[in-house]
Amino acid sequence: MKRREFMVLGGTAALLASNGAAWSAAKWPSKPGVVISAYPPGGTSDIITRLVADVLTAKFGQQFVVENHAGAAGALAGGKLARAAPDGYTIMVSGSAPIAANKVVQKNLAYDPQVDFTPISIVAESPALLTASATAPAKSLQELIAYAKANPGKVNIGNPGAGTKGHIAAAIIGQMAGVEINHIPYKGSPPLLTDLLGGHIHFALDAPSNYLPHVRDSKIRGLAVTSLKRTSELPDVPTVAEQGFKDYDQTLWFGAVGPKGMPAEIVNAIQGAIKEWTDMPATKEKLTSLGLTAVANTPDQMKVSIQKEIESIRPLVDAGLVQPT
Repeated sequence: MKRREFMVLGGTAALLASNGAAWSAAKWPSKPGVVISAYPPGGTSDIITRLVADVLTAKFGQQFVVENHAGAAGALAGGKLARAAPDGYTIMVSGSAPIAANKVVQKNLAYDPQVDFTPISIVAESPALLTASATAPAKSLQELIAYAKANPGKVNIGNPGAGTKGHIAAAIIGQMAGVEINHIPYKGSPPLLTDLLGGHIHFALDAPSNYLPHVRDSKIRGLAVTSLKRTSELPDVPTVAEQGFKDYDQTLWFGAVGPKGMPAEIVNAIQGAIKEWTDMPATKEKLTSLGLTAVANTPDQMKVSIQKEIESIRPLVDAGLVQPT
């Protein structure tokens, strides 16, 4: 996916024009900055990272360059951010794994996301999407569960990395259904999608954006979305809750964080730029086309979201349903 394909035309230019003068004499930013992407190019997290980098570049008049540091389910990127100077010139945009889940799903994590990061804002959220290859032995979630019961240990569900919402959401389905599910972590969404399309893995649970065109073209099958309500982009795909899992609701989110100790003025400036952008109708429309919903909450609200994410995963670890790596 090309970077400019996802730009909201005119949006960043409007941001720059609206408040550029107010920042022209400010000390920050006086040089280019870096936005760390925790996953490989092409996945949903990386797409959002690049959009945020473009927004900051246009808003503040300095280039914010994306650097991909994929690996270890985002832990490599998280470690790099934790070691960065808290001067506002290095931030990270990512899904929740390196910002929250890694704290409980990785044994020897080199950082503590609740201590070593400064929350800035959640940028967008979406349901996860459970998909099946054309050769999968199930055409619905109910059939997948029935197959798992009849074939213990033979159901593999791919996810874009240990601790991602795809991993956690599948573990909860297995817990509620009382079936064994093997969780197969990939190094991001693109290689997982490639294997799904090729029939090398039968099922995947991941953010929807990369999968939407292939579900529409019937190259893969959408089995369920993990939110309480169906998504407008795939109205015919039922929710997990509709298929016998009452109150099931697992929403994934993507957010921006900085190193520990970032000045509040810079944190608020970045959060404000993201909020201005996500408030634009064109931005909302573009994110919706990717299966996403704009959020742009406050740093304090994001801090609460991080805590809730960690608290929701810890019981799964304690019960052995998610194995720390």
